[in-house]
Amino acid sequence: MSANDPERSLSPSTVFELLADPSRRGVLYALSESDDGIRYERLVDGLLRREITPFDDRRRLRLELHHTVIPRLTASPFVQYDRRTRRLRLTDPQSELEPYLEFARSMDRSR
Repeated sequence: MSANDPERSLSPSTVFELLADPSRRGVLYALSESDDGIRYERLVDGLLRREITPFDDRRRLRLELHHTVIPRLTASPFVQYDRRTRRLRLTDPQSELEPYLEFARSMDRSR
């Protein structure tokens, strides 16, 4: 299935909803920089180190990721989470999400 298939197409509203939250953006940035996905704990470490999310407490960040961020991202057709290996990955790194993600990244860097 390609990113151009109608069942994978995201509306602009959905894309902007995914990118509206700093924690979701942080996860998407990290995943877009990885070819084979990222293990959950490494993701938590990276988000804390980069200070991308509003959380500075590891426990609170893990709770937010587990209960809110990851479920929302995996509800989209662009992120998969393997519970067995605790690894997240983009389903198609060259997807239609990429231009929006690059724009959001450039805006975050300019702040």
